[in-house]
Amino acid sequence: MKRFLGAAVLAAAFIACNSSETKTGDASADSASTSANVVVDSTPATPPPVQYAEGDITKKDDGKVYVYTNGNWVAADKEIKLDNGTVIKPNGEVKNKEGKTVTLGDGEYVNRSGNFFDKTGAAVSNAWDKTKEGVSDAATATKGGVEKAADATKTGVEKGIDATKNAAHKTGEAVDKGVDATKDAAHKTGDAIKKGAKKIGEKTKDVINDIKN
Repeated sequence: MKRFLGAAVLAAAFIACNSSETKTGDASADSASTSANVVVDSTPATPPPVQYAEGDITKKDDGKVYVYTNGNWVAADKEIKLDNGTVIKPNGEVKNKEGKTVTLGDGEYVNRSGNFFDKTGAAVSNAWDKTKEGVSDAATATKGGVEKAADATKTGVEKGIDATKNAAHKTGEAVDKGVDATKDAAHKTGDAIKKGAKKIGEKTKDVINDIKN
């Protein structure tokens, strides 16, 4: 009887071990299967379309200004005055009551209250800063142009001075050579006169001697 009970206990233990291993193996397989089926979508999310409101004004890539009217964009053929006094011209130029002027970029738009938005629909808080940036860029460009002009003038003056000095030096050399040539010619003329006078004197003596004889 004891042997029978011992055999039964061993058999039960063996069955329990096999059952545990089977469950562990199944769990591992299920986990591996679940991991293998995970897919990561790296496609960037498409931004939602811009929700335009009645009266929005935009500038398209053809350079014209359009007004959103009854769900459609209608080309503007005259100036548009917004609620805050800002005026938009058909060429995209925007001017506020203070006289500041900016130009709409392609796809940018302004609502009836005078608020600016980019082509994605995001609000632009520093739209009028473009005026300051434009003035700053113009001032920088003007300063650079003046500096370049001054440098060019200075270089031109220096070259002119050098050319004048060079010409004066050459003129001085030419004058010196002319003086030397004049002296040499005068010296040769003097020698010739002396020789001529000597010959005349000798001839005169010969004539006088002939007359005496």
